[in-house]
Amino acid sequence: MADPDAPKMPIPPEIDLKEQFEKEANDPSMIAYLKSLGIDPNYVPPKDDPRRVVVSSLSVKFKDHDVPVVLKFDTDEDLKQAKKTPMVIKEGCEYRMTITFRVQHTVVLGLKIQNQISKLGKTIVKDEEILGSYPPKNEFQSLDIPKNEWNVAPTGTLSRGEYKAKMKFLDDDGNCHLEFDYIIKIAKDYSG
Repeated sequence: MADPDAPKMPIPPEIDLKEQFEKEANDPSMIAYLKSLGIDPNYVPPKDDPRRVVVSSLSVKFKDHDVPVVLKFDTDEDLKQAKKTPMVIKEGCEYRMTITFRVQHTVVLGLKIQNQISKLGKTIVKDEEILGSYPPKNEFQSLDIPKNEWNVAPTGTLSRGEYKAKMKFLDDDGNCHLEFDYIIKIAKDYSG
């Protein structure tokens, strides 16, 4: 466990990626290295959106059901709707989440998700999933959680019902890029 009294590591200054490519223009091996890290030399940051991480959606995909449950985050109204509309998950089914997001402006180090699920006021699950570090891109990308496995929904009478949940997208610098509440409903079937 980290010592809370230990000196904090200084946060490195942000690097202008366009400047970095211009600075290294005469070094093809450095340009190739930067590109191998996924950094796009033609990236142009949006002028009207200061966010560093834009989360477009959270989907729950099912192994035995073709229709995913999707929460969108394009507008403030979408965030409010996430808190009102239960994500119905059939008991005992195998599922995974898919996050669709884009990084803007500068590299984000240590992007992670914190998720807390509770029922009847008691926290049942509190976990953290580290997604990794990402350079800015013009396109959205999707990431499955877990990557190569499926989660299994709980079963039985006591596990059925609604669960309140809170999810946060954070980075190593302590920035919270998105925080929202949502509802999970464990039901006998996908219709809820």
